[in-house]
Amino acid sequence: MNILLELKHLKHISLPTRPVICKCLLIVIGLIVLRAIISPFLAISSSEKSFYESTTLDLFPGVRKDKFVEVPQIIWGLNNQKIAFARACLTAKFLNRSLLMPSLSASLFYKEVDLLKPIAFDKVFDFNKFNARCHGFVRLARYSQVLNHTEPFKLQKGSGRRWTVDRDLDQLQQSRLGEADGSEVIHVTGKHPFLWPDHWPVKDYARIFDCLTLAPEIETEVVKVISKIKDAGKKARHEAAISHNKKRIDSSTNLSVQYIAVHMRIEKDWMIHCKKWEQRSNSKEICSSKGEIIHKVSQITDLRRPVVVYLAVADSLLEDDSVTSGWRVGMIAYEKKKLGVTDIYDRQPYLIKSAIDFEVCARADVFVGNSFSTFSNLVVLSRTERLYNLGKASSCGKDVGLSSYAYNIIGDDGGPQRWMTDMSDTSLQRISYGTNNVSCH
Repeated sequence: MNILLELKHLKHISLPTRPVICKCLLIVIGLIVLRAIISPFLAISSSEKSFYESTTLDLFPGVRKDKFVEVPQIIWGLNNQKIAFARACLTAKFLNRSLLMPSLSASLFYKEVDLLKPIAFDKVFDFNKFNARCHGFVRLARYSQVLNHTEPFKLQKGSGRRWTVDRDLDQLQQSRLGEADGSEVIHVTGKHPFLWPDHWPVKDYARIFDCLTLAPEIETEVVKVISKIKDAGKKARHEAAISHNKKRIDSSTNLSVQYIAVHMRIEKDWMIHCKKWEQRSNSKEICSSKGEIIHKVSQITDLRRPVVVYLAVADSLLEDDSVTSGWRVGMIAYEKKKLGVTDIYDRQPYLIKSAIDFEVCARADVFVGNSFSTFSNLVVLSRTERLYNLGKASSCGKDVGLSSYAYNIIGDDGGPQRWMTDMSDTSLQRISYGTNNVSCH
């Protein structure tokens, strides 16, 4: 309408001036149209960091950016730390607050807390990518975003049998109101406060774990290790082609290189622990010897042979260093030393070593682990989440891809039990403490 009025008004303008104004008007209209067309593309090309750290846009609806939850340094093993971190995120979400970026623990000590070496979250995982991937669900914040620096409200978490799930939930509900909610920061405290009762379904944990992306420096190391594994696979395939039929070398070596990752729990500390566990639970499906694991893995038919078997094992705790021997024909086993990647691991603290191994296992074509190991459980959870994202709710059929197995449980075919995480679980209990009730659904 405005454009028509402008054109009508042109009748009253002298002839020499009218063409100039028309041209200007057309240029203005053209620029407006051009901007409307290209602006979405300009937004896409903006850097992720500047987009998600913008203070002018409310990019996290439902998660307050001016209220925070703070937790103490998170300790214990990598995957217990990941569970604790996710639980802290979900607690902050329940309270409609951002979680202040916590410190993780680079070293592994169970009792000597004073000896723990803190490491910032963003030295292990990518802060900006986490917020980008979990946009609108949970949010991390930096301490620099806290404004008034007043004394935080201390939320004392209980422990032991008296601290029930109901009591914990009641405390959280009360903290959404009154004095606690009026404070800028709620500081969670207590003995091992990250082990408070669980109130959230497995799918919520899976979503947070899916948002965890390794820091670029660590991702580079993961790529190096996987590259070494695939180089070993190419070499094995090349040698097999030569020994069988020289004419088939080119066709066989052009196929994509696959590998199996086995979380081989046979370290001395694990064997002592799992034997006691079996006695208490009257179960024979927790421990597995080296021979039993090799026998079970050899029953898997998902991959073409020869195939590289990467052994994720704590080498320093092994009493038997012959883990790469005794494997069936066509299965070439490698651990860190034989693979030639000890230099990558040796220069890293415990936490980052574990993070590298986790990703190598999670990205394998086939993964085999122990269903009573938190590490194995979280690897399978990661792989199950990826299958769900691909629209696959079952891995029972052939050629599904990303198949996982539990070697401590005998499957219907006499090999290891096929394994997917039950995403309908309302608690992380079975993943945190293990179970022999696993299937591919």
